[in-house]
Amino acid sequence: MKKIFLAVCVCAMLFVVSTVWATPIIGPWYYASPIDSILGYDKITPANETQELVFANSVLASLGMGTTELLNGTGMKVEIPSDTKDIVYNPGFAWVYAVVKVDGQNDYAYLFWDNQEGGGDDVLTTPLAGTSPFNMGAPPLGISHITWFGPTQVPEPMTLLLLGLGLVGIAGIRRKMK
Repeated sequence: MKKIFLAVCVCAMLFVVSTVWATPIIGPWYYASPIDSILGYDKITPANETQELVFANSVLASLGMGTTELLNGTGMKVEIPSDTKDIVYNPGFAWVYAVVKVDGQNDYAYLFWDNQEGGGDDVLTTPLAGTSPFNMGAPPLGISHITWFGPTQVPEPMTLLLLGLGLVGIAGIRRKMK
């Protein structure tokens, strides 16, 4: 009976922990995401500077924000920096863009992109290697635990699971010693 109870407890912990990773996000141009940080995202084909600006500014406009508000934390309209030589545009190549609001010391919005040819959902639900922040040297406050930016440094659900199993093990050893 004790073994069955232990197995049920472990399974229950696994089911509870697994829901922490779930991030339900619905299709492109969905502005009321369950994750408040996502303002808008879409696949742009072909990708170029003009389309990037149109996309980012249309996201802000749909939220009633001016094109001069918040983007890239500069307080200025979105612009591609002239020293960005690693961006190469290929006609017909699709890039996925997301405008993301960060709740840190101040509220900022950043433009993220992914150079994979997946749909808009891919950049938000899978930690793709090509996903990187636009014009930003270090990750800002508030986005380290949104899994589509990459795995977290400390996987909290697994930490809780290991802690729970460790406590069960310690209790079992104490019981055998008595």
